[in-house]
This record gives sequence, C-alpha cells and structure tokens, in this order.
Amino acid sequence: MSEREYYSGLGFDVHSFANEPKPLILGGAKLSDDNGLLAVSDGDVLLHAVCDAICGACCLGDIGDYFPPEDDSSKGIDSKNILDFILKKIDGHFRTVNIDVTLIADRPKLKGYKEQIKNSLITLLGTESVNIKIKSKEQLPILGGADAIACIAVAGVAGC
Repeated sequence: MSEREYYSGLGFDVHSFANEPKPLILGGAKLSDDNGLLAVSDGDVLLHAVCDAICGACCLGDIGDYFPPEDDSSKGIDSKNILDFILKKIDGHFRTVNIDVTLIADRPKLKGYKEQIKNSLITLLGTESVNIKIKSKEQLPILGGADAIACIAVAGVAGC
C-alpha cells in the first residue's frame, strides 16, 4: 500500500455524567447500569470519538452533520447505529485499518473493562488492530473534572 492510500483522522468527545441512573456504555460495551453519561444519544463517548475519527480520515465532516443534536430522531439513538451508518458510508471506498483510543476519566475506574471495550470494538469495526489507553485527569478540573468522561480517538483507514 502506498502512502497515498492511507489516511488518518482524529476524533474527540466529552460527556458529563447523568444525574439519574443510566447505563454506562463505552465502545459499545455496557459496563454498568448506572454512572451513564448525559447525551442526546446513549452517551457512548468512545464510539462518538471513533466515528468522528473515521469521518475525519474519510473527509466526511463529523457525526453532528448526520445526527444533529437538535433533531428529535437522534434522541436516545444507540451509538452502535451511528457507527454502522458511518461504516456503510465508507463501504467500498475505505476500510478501517486501525483505531487508537484514549479514554480520560477519574471515575469509574476503567482499567478492568479495557479488554471488554477492546473486544467490543474489534467486533463492531471488523479489525483486530484496536488499542485502548485509559488515563486519569489526576483530579484536575480539565475536561469536566470528575463529573465527565472524555475520549480522543485516531483512526487509520485505507482506500479500497
């Protein structure tokens, strides 16, 4: 594969915790029945960042272009459906080669969920090249402090 056939994109998302019991879903994996994130969709901050990274690599804007927050049809949408939509848009033009993700959170402790999240992403994306990193905010008030989870994702895609 030549350099011209490989593209990369960067995605970012952040959501605060909901003030009500709601499932915590990261990378398509349900991690708990509470500690969920506040969002128009299911709040899967990781899949949102991955989708935006893929969109960036393929020059497709961002997921807000396709699922605007003010559109009632986006309310409560499963983020796996957002990813499926993006993957269908690139089908036949690009294929996902690798994904590198950094989750940034002080709570809950996510280290024990790393393999579950990775395996979910491998299944959803159809690629084995998935890397997950988990970082603490060191209790600094950045990116929503302890009241939020942020995610940065880099996607590598190849042209078909």
